[in-house]
Amino acid sequence: MERKKDKLTFEGAWNEQLKQENDEKIPSEVKTAKKFEEPKFRGQRDVKETRSEFIVAKKSSEEQKPQKKSNVVDELSSKEGDDFDVEW
Repeated sequence: MERKKDKLTFEGAWNEQLKQENDEKIPSEVKTAKKFEEPKFRGQRDVKETRSEFIVAKKSSEEQKPQKKSNVVDELSSKEGDDFDVEW
């Protein structure tokens, strides 16, 4: 016995959708490839470096950050034998 073709079954719905997609083919856009163009350089391209020194300008003194001053004490604030509160 053969089964009736039914649109309500999974296979029937699947086949129906495939038929619709095959009938309604949408033409795809044709993409054009870009042509390679050689880069246009200004000036000389085959220049060799012949410098023996490279000089960089120093920063001006105004741009330097002011140094922080720290107070140095002759004696320690805590001495040997001091009791410390420690909570464990």
